[in-house]
Amino acid sequence: VGRMELDWSDPTRIDPLAEQANQPRELAIWVWYPARADASAKPAPYFPPAWAQARNKDQGLGILIERKLTRIQTHSYENTPLAGAQTAYPVLIMEPGLGPAIPDYTVLAENLASHGYIVVGVNPTYSSNLVAFPDGRVVLRTDKGTIPDKATFDQAEQLGNSLISAWVKDVIFVMNQLEMVNASPASPFYQHLELGHMGVFGHSFGGATAIIVCQQDPRCKAGANLDGTPFGSGNNAPIPVPFLLMSEDYSSGCGQNCTEFRQIASLGQPGAIYDLSIKGTRHFNFSDLPLRQVPAVRPLFRLVRLIGSIDPARGEEITNAYLAAFFDRYLKNTNTGLLNGPSPQYPEVQFH
Repeated sequence: VGRMELDWSDPTRIDPLAEQANQPRELAIWVWYPARADASAKPAPYFPPAWAQARNKDQGLGILIERKLTRIQTHSYENTPLAGAQTAYPVLIMEPGLGPAIPDYTVLAENLASHGYIVVGVNPTYSSNLVAFPDGRVVLRTDKGTIPDKATFDQAEQLGNSLISAWVKDVIFVMNQLEMVNASPASPFYQHLELGHMGVFGHSFGGATAIIVCQQDPRCKAGANLDGTPFGSGNNAPIPVPFLLMSEDYSSGCGQNCTEFRQIASLGQPGAIYDLSIKGTRHFNFSDLPLRQVPAVRPLFRLVRLIGSIDPARGEEITNAYLAAFFDRYLKNTNTGLLNGPSPQYPEVQFH
């Protein structure tokens, strides 16, 4: 798996989340892709130095609950050549939750890239707790870019609708950029992006964003939401393409995200809609967080219902398997059978 970092600016859009006025929207983009074996390739750090330093400073004493970021090894290599096994590869755009950043979903991205996808991760500037650009600049979250914990329900709804509008525009901008990249002979991905087979997925707020993008932009051919509560216009329209919801354990009270997703699904869908849950999971089991944690603190995180009782690696294994099976079916026309119903290989998965 190869990985590269890009810096893309949208000169047509003033950033609505920045504290400074009249600042163009700028995004740090991470791309994972099938790579050619190269003996000189350099392993990609889990968090590059600028990210790791800023993260440790931002976390304060919170760094004591996680393994040292510099000791976590990835399965990616920096800027290594694209694999030549295929002429072009299907593309997946990935959005994080509100607060985390794209590196926090490395396990999902690397797995999908290893299955033959080019995965384009979008770091939502000023909404992620921090974002480090390739030149080393670090920007932190702003009040405009987040929903405060103390916000009332109505305030959270209003802020969420405003934020998701910015995130949806980010993804559509990235789609436009990918068309330019694919058409540019100077790009390492020149004519290697199979843009007619493009999907969008995300965790939490990023999953809610995927719903709206797939409702609004016909370039999205399939989408997935990992335990995200729908926001804004996403609640009021059917999803015109195949879509997957993977949520936390229903028996623990899946809550608003499952209820609202079922309401969307009931509107009558032209494409296949999957509503699945994983026993023993909670919201952050769909990220790298529980894998990074020092084992001694996991019981505390289970107590406050941020992660579930499932073994962290098993939770990620299941999420990886179903994401790959879903996108394989609807972007590659390859049916593994995993989506046909309950599987003895993954008894934790419930079909709703």
